[in-house]
Amino acid sequence: MKKGLIISITINLVFIVFGSYVIHKKGGMDYLQKFFSRKKTDTNTYQGTGHSKIRTSFFEAMPNDTNEIIFLGNSLTEFGEWSEMFGKTKVKNRGISQDKIIDVINRLDEIVESFPDKIFIMLGTNDLGQGINITQILSEYEMMIDSIIKRTPLTRIYIQSVLPTSAKPSRRNSDIIRINGGLRKIAEQRSLVYIDLFSLFSTENNEMNMKYSVDGLHLNGAGYLLWKQAIDGFVKG
Repeated sequence: MKKGLIISITINLVFIVFGSYVIHKKGGMDYLQKFFSRKKTDTNTYQGTGHSKIRTSFFEAMPNDTNEIIFLGNSLTEFGEWSEMFGKTKVKNRGISQDKIIDVINRLDEIVESFPDKIFIMLGTNDLGQGINITQILSEYEMMIDSIIKRTPLTRIYIQSVLPTSAKPSRRNSDIIRINGGLRKIAEQRSLVYIDLFSLFSTENNEMNMKYSVDGLHLNGAGYLLWKQAIDGFVKG
């Protein structure tokens, strides 16, 4: 009898401490209610094929964690060993090769269901490579950002600029510069952080510095270390 009472009191204390922490750190009872009501989405909900479906199925199968830091994007994000670079198990790689903005919109359920602490986004180069015009790219980007804000309003969102390219005719750097200008405005209008990586990776001619790239589009090890260095304070802060 006495043992059962002690266990019951201990469990209640754990919930009280945890609840107080979440309310203090996350901003209120709404977050606490969402945390305890959250659940993993059903597997095989994403309608992609091949590589994208495999990746998304894996994401859906993994358990949610508290205070996740999510890296969201295409192959540039997918190829980065973010958890290893930052030494944080709560850093989750949610990049999928060849993803466009609309593809990410279609798989947002899995991204937001853990109410992550932070999301770092880099998207847009595949849209440009597929001939999608700048107006549509920015419109879909706004749609994606607003959806994230609506569904997990306490998450800190970091918009990372599209990187420059070299020898990629379908991705003109003049267009990338215009997209990045639009992304900066999207961030400013919503009081989000915009991170200018384009300047770090570009030459005087606004092309990808091949010191950091394997093919003029994708990054090498030095490129990922430069990227990590540029956002280190935002990830750890």
